[in-house]
Amino acid sequence: MKRLSEILLTLSCVVLLIACDESSDAPPQQGVIFHFQMEGDVSGLQDFRAITEDPVIIAEARAELQLPMGERRLFIIGDIDRGNGDHNLDWNWHFLPSQWALVEVAIELCDGNAVLVSQDVDYWLDTVGQFCPWGARVSEEISDP
Repeated sequence: MKRLSEILLTLSCVVLLIACDESSDAPPQQGVIFHFQMEGDVSGLQDFRAITEDPVIIAEARAELQLPMGERRLFIIGDIDRGNGDHNLDWNWHFLPSQWALVEVAIELCDGNAVLVSQDVDYWLDTVGQFCPWGARVSEEISDP
C-alpha cells in the first residue's frame, strides 16, 4: 500500500509539472537586439550588438533612437563574455543579455572599442570586468519580442 501511495504521488507531481509547462501560452521572450555604432566610425568596423529583455533599457534605447545621431548621449556599459552570444556580429565577445545599461558617464578604465576587446578578451573579462565604450551610440533596433 505504501508503494502504491508513492507511485500515485510521483504521478501526480509529473502531471502537475506537465500541466504547468503547457499552461503558458505566451511565446518565449527573445529580447530586443540593439546595434551600436562608434562616433566617427563611418566604416562600420567598430559596430557591435547587444540584447536585452529589460523594459527600462529598451525604452531608453528607443528614446535615443528618436534623436538625431549627433544628439545621442547615452552609451552602453556592462559585463561581457566570450563568444558572440549568437547576436554580436562576428566578434569573439558579447555583452551579457540584459546585464548592461545605458549611461552618460563611466570610469575611463572600461572605455575602449570593439577591436580592443576582441584583441584581448581575457584582459577585459579578468582585469577590467566590464566594457563601456564612451563613443558607442545606439544606432538601430534589430529585433522586437
